[in-house]
Amino acid sequence: MNHRHIYPVCLLLIMAGCEQSMSLRVDSEIPTPVIARMPVTMGVLYRDDLRNYVYEENSDERPNWKIESGSSHIALFEQILGSMFEETIEVAGTTADTTADTTVDAVLAPSIAEMQFALPAETKSDFYEAWIKYDMELFNREGNPIANWSVTGYGKSSTEFMKSRDKGLNAAVNQALRDAGARFALGFHKVEAVGAWLEQVDSSGE
Repeated sequence: MNHRHIYPVCLLLIMAGCEQSMSLRVDSEIPTPVIARMPVTMGVLYRDDLRNYVYEENSDERPNWKIESGSSHIALFEQILGSMFEETIEVAGTTADTTADTTVDAVLAPSIAEMQFALPAETKSDFYEAWIKYDMELFNREGNPIANWSVTGYGKSSTEFMKSRDKGLNAAVNQALRDAGARFALGFHKVEAVGAWLEQVDSSGE
């Protein structure tokens, strides 16, 4: 057996495996939306699972994938909520019964239900793609639930402009974040239970 031909092949396989693995920290660039602020003091609860969110996968197709995006989700909501409401206050707690805070009109608690990614080679396309689904919970100042709904965001970036996989996925995630932020801001008052609560706030003059 000619061992000289085995070592280069093994080296190529090892290099291919290294190229498939991923360790990425998402850097977000969230623009400030131009919208009218609601006369509401909104408390915001950022639980640890959102603040420290990491997408991890270790499969044959995606060996040792680790995509950290927690800080980007926080940046998204800080930017969006700061533009939507007259004042936002971060509150402590982990569950509904620990969010009670009489200094706010309500408490919003976002969480990630799902994140998905797709590479050009997987979809046989020229795009990196990302999907985000948030679960949104709104509580009154006593910690009782007002509404629970979902917000999704989708983003993609072209291989024509993003030559590296890390940059391509980072750009796609940023687009998904912006899409989710816009959908949340524009759809907040359209959630039936949220709309009813906003009418109560307006009528009470809080």
